[in-house]
Amino acid sequence: MSIPSINVVLKFGSSVLRTPASLPIAVTEIYRHYRRGRRVIAVVSAFEGVTDRLLGDVSAGGDAPDPATLAVLLSTGEIASAAQLAAALHRAGIPARYTDPRDIGLTASGDRSNAELTQVRVDRLEALLDVTPVLVVPGFFAQAPDGGLALLGRGGSDLTALYLAAELPARCILLKDVDGLYEADPACLVAGDRVPRRFTQADFATAEACAGSLVQPKAVRFARDRALTLDLARIGHPQRTRIGAGPSIIGPTPGQRRIRVALLGLGTVGAGVLDYCAQFPELFDVVAALVRSPEKHRARGIPGSLLVSTQEEAFAREPEVVVEALPGIEPARACMNEALGRGLRVVTANKALLASQWNALAPRLVGPERLIRYAGAVGGAVPMLETVEGLAIGGSISRIRGVVNGTCNYVLDRRSEGASFAEALRNAQEKGFAEADPTADLSGLDSARKIEILGRVAFGGVPFCEALAGIDEKASSAASDLRPGRRVLLAVAERIGGGFRYSVEPRLVPATDFLAGARGAENRLEITTGDGAVVALRGLGAGRVPTATAVFADLLEHASALQPVRKVAVVLQRPA
Repeated sequence: MSIPSINVVLKFGSSVLRTPASLPIAVTEIYRHYRRGRRVIAVVSAFEGVTDRLLGDVSAGGDAPDPATLAVLLSTGEIASAAQLAAALHRAGIPARYTDPRDIGLTASGDRSNAELTQVRVDRLEALLDVTPVLVVPGFFAQAPDGGLALLGRGGSDLTALYLAAELPARCILLKDVDGLYEADPACLVAGDRVPRRFTQADFATAEACAGSLVQPKAVRFARDRALTLDLARIGHPQRTRIGAGPSIIGPTPGQRRIRVALLGLGTVGAGVLDYCAQFPELFDVVAALVRSPEKHRARGIPGSLLVSTQEEAFAREPEVVVEALPGIEPARACMNEALGRGLRVVTANKALLASQWNALAPRLVGPERLIRYAGAVGGAVPMLETVEGLAIGGSISRIRGVVNGTCNYVLDRRSEGASFAEALRNAQEKGFAEADPTADLSGLDSARKIEILGRVAFGGVPFCEALAGIDEKASSAASDLRPGRRVLLAVAERIGGGFRYSVEPRLVPATDFLAGARGAENRLEITTGDGAVVALRGLGAGRVPTATAVFADLLEHASALQPVRKVAVVLQRPA
């Protein structure tokens, strides 16, 4: 059994992906769905202005090329943006692959500059999604029946997304630079004009009349003809408009304000979260960054007005959400208690703090309105905690086993290739997979903390550590022996009466074992349910970007809960 087959198609247009610098915005949205156990197809337009520039370049040479050649030329814009997004997802630790429309038999007939989609090989799509839960597909073009490519015309990327959603089937979300459909474009207001009202729900006729360039009419008509419901949304915003059979509903009008955030620590994770926040200036106001040496961070270009050196200074800035990214248990524990005492929301990836303080923090770690979110504490961008939590709520879990430390797995992998222990560790540090002091990783303590946290979520009760061992020069030398199988640092947690037992130790696992396939800094986890089903997860588990991605996703969850909604009378309209 794999991750439940819940499909979602996300469309990222050039209003969202303006330049390669915008890629982290799409990564966060894809990860938000992926960590909920959904299989994601991300349909991508070319970056802003690329298609027009390609058209301009070819027009400057005189006569335009034949339609088949023009289709190939213009498709390169979408191909480039899709490939770059796939690479960005890989850096974030999210299992993703670029998928060309020709790989899935996406076919369009008619005018090569404005063709109609007619076919897709759903079996190929399903097979790809079974292996890789995130596919990135360039929109706007498809293969022609007689060979070559055909373009789908203006709004073609929306059409690609809708067509794939209809055929799978899947939920479809068109991501734009506005948070839904309005009676008129809010960006075109003239002083004194009445602010246009926003639809929470719109029938197809209303959408076609009001969408303008937001969604091309032919895309709306396609959705109507296929009875396909779709959402218009903006990344990071909780409000959206659902377009479907109707009726059309106006209101409530969304409120919008910036959420005040304090970063406690600007190390590997904290700096990554700061970079993410910079991509969402309309959502986040970072008011403080607690660091030991402000001068060092000023030299790195961090504004001095942001930097504070004491806990008191950080809380004096009156944050609403605190991102705890400090090393070790202290002063992280004191900062956590201060934040919770003030009723603030907290995001942390501090597994040492969570494992040692679990009983005291437990009431704030559960439920949809939890004050503490901590997905980044285990697995980096691999949604281990979310999956375990969901399975524990839905039924019983009997066992969890995994490779949960990217540093150790990277070292063991390099050792199997013939590298010395010192060389393998140095390589891990150079790539950002290992800390300057890797003791917690190599001793097995980091893995033990992670499997203990997973066990607490899965089983509850009292944890019992059955065995704890890490890797060193001697233990890792077995990684390069000639026996069949592969050496991994295996973490296991199993239910026992009154709680659970867990262990961490190097083990030789068969080559056919799912865990044996972990390479480099990849993490893998197998969760066995009470009825014997197995849920398997994999992805990059070490490094700045994967953990920062998970932490920022938690920050988005808190921000969404804090956003105000100004309620107005709901206006119902009869479907046209």
